[in-house]
Amino acid sequence: MPTPLERLRRRYETTDKKCPECGYVDEEGNWTSRTDGRRIVYRHVCPSCDASREHTFTLG
Repeated sequence: MPTPLERLRRRYETTDKKCPECGYVDEEGNWTSRTDGRRIVYRHVCPSCDASREHTFTLG
């Protein structure tokens, strides 16, 4: 069973596919995630224009 953090990353991969910079739709949805123990950062780099998007969550 996926963790809540894995489910959130999958949500981005399936719903947040269109690059706001160039309009490219990334069907692969290659979002990555990393944490430092206090924050979780989900990041996507557009394969068409290299624009980067991030969503950051602070753990309480």
